[in-house]
Amino acid sequence: MDPSLPSSVVKLLKEKHFLHLATCWENKPHVSLMNYTYISKNNAHYIVLSTPKNTTKYSNITKNPQVSLLVHDWLKLNPEEGGRRNSLYELLTNINRTELTDSVSVMLDGAAQVLADDDEDFEFWKLLHLNSGFKDDVQACNYLTSGDNALVLVTIKACKVTDAKNNVELY
Repeated sequence: MDPSLPSSVVKLLKEKHFLHLATCWENKPHVSLMNYTYISKNNAHYIVLSTPKNTTKYSNITKNPQVSLLVHDWLKLNPEEGGRRNSLYELLTNINRTELTDSVSVMLDGAAQVLADDDEDFEFWKLLHLNSGFKDDVQACNYLTSGDNALVLVTIKACKVTDAKNNVELY
């Protein structure tokens, strides 16, 4: 597939902070909700993740680097003028309507690589991830700065965008 992504997908990846990561080993799938960082560098698209090393996802990635990622925009990629709703109450009261009319799912296939601490780009990816979505130092320590954690770089290989009307586009 073409490694380029439409601007609407890039915008979504830059705006969101959480995705679902699917890994698999010996026909046993595993899904995790993950904090992530998106970056486009040298005409390639990357997702940076971090995880404790004692997890199923880490074990699966080290044995099978093929992963799928799901980012869901409950509201939509192109909100009407006025921007996104800010009220959680409004979101919850309108979720059914929104889910039926405006939602978009982006599924990304990728190759995951656990970065070694001595990798020449390790600090670049770590600092990028550290500065882009962690809410506090405790969260950062739990998922990134502790020595028991791994930094994972996912190179995006394919993209599928699906809307609530079951329109599908492949990239």
